[in-house]
Amino acid sequence: MLALQRSLETIAAGVRAEWGIFVKFLDSDEEVAINAETPMDTMSVIKVPLLLELYRQVGAGTVDLDRRLTLGDEDRRFGTGVLALLDPGLTLSLRDAATLMIVQSDNVATDLCFDAVGGPDAVNRLMEGLGLHSIQALGTAFEWFRELAATMDASLATLSPAALYATGYPPQTPDERIEARAAYHFGGGRPFGLATAADLGRLLERIWRGSAADGAACEQVLRIMRLQQHRARMPRYLIGATCAHKTGDFEPFIANDVGIIEPYGAPPAIAVFLNSRHRGLWANLEEAVARMAEKVWERALSLAD
Repeated sequence: MLALQRSLETIAAGVRAEWGIFVKFLDSDEEVAINAETPMDTMSVIKVPLLLELYRQVGAGTVDLDRRLTLGDEDRRFGTGVLALLDPGLTLSLRDAATLMIVQSDNVATDLCFDAVGGPDAVNRLMEGLGLHSIQALGTAFEWFRELAATMDASLATLSPAALYATGYPPQTPDERIEARAAYHFGGGRPFGLATAADLGRLLERIWRGSAADGAACEQVLRIMRLQQHRARMPRYLIGATCAHKTGDFEPFIANDVGIIEPYGAPPAIAVFLNSRHRGLWANLEEAVARMAEKVWERALSLAD
C-alpha cells in the first residue's frame, strides 16, 4: 500500500491543486488516506447523499418515484444537465429526475429531488444520523448559482429562479468571466457541499454493504451511479471494470470524482478524489484523477493474483 500511496502523491504533486484522497479495498480493508480528514467542496458529489435520502424516503413510503413533474420556467437552472434546454411543459417522473441528477449531473433534476425530500436539511439529518458529520448539503443548485451571479452583479441576489435564468450572468469578456469565477472560488464563495474524503469513503462503503439505508435503497443508488455518463476521470483507463461514481465540478478549479471501482475478477475498491484551488489546464486535473484511479485499479488486480 505504501507504493500506491507514493504513486498517488506523485500524481497529485504534478498539478497545482489541493487534494483530499481516500482509498479502501473492500475485501482486504487496506486503506490510503491523504489529507482525508480536511473538509473540501464537494460540488455535485453532494448529489450522492441526496440520492440516498430520496431512496430512503421511497422505502419509508413518503416519496413516490412515479409522481409526474411538469417543468416550467421556474425550474430552469444554470450549469450541467439537459432539462434547462428543453421546452416548458415537459413532463417526467421523479425517478427520471433522480437518474438525470446523477448520470448527467442535471441541476434542474437536482432541485426537483431536493424539493421532493424536503430540502438540504433532510440530507444533512441523514448524514448526521450515519455519523458522517462532515458531509453537508449547503443549499440548492439555484441558491449556489444565484450567489455566484450576485458576486458579479449584486442586483441578481434577489431574483427568482425564472428571472435569474432569463436574465443570465452580466455581460463579460471571457477573461472577466474567468476572473469572476476565480474570485468566487479563491475568495471564499460558498461551497455547494462540504465533506472530507474519508467520510465520503465511509458513506460509499456503507452504501456498498447495504447499511446506509435499507438494502433496496442502497442497491438503487449503486445502480444509478453505474450509469454515469461523465467518464473522463475515474473510468477513463479502467479496462473491463465497472465504476459506480459521481463527479463534481467547478471548472477549472475543481474536478472531483468519487465512487466504487469494480474490476473484472478482482475485489472492489472505494476511491475518493477531491481537489480544489486548481490553477492550470482543466484537462491536466482530469488526467490526474484518471491516472490515480488507474493506480487503484492496478492494485485491486494485484490483490486478486
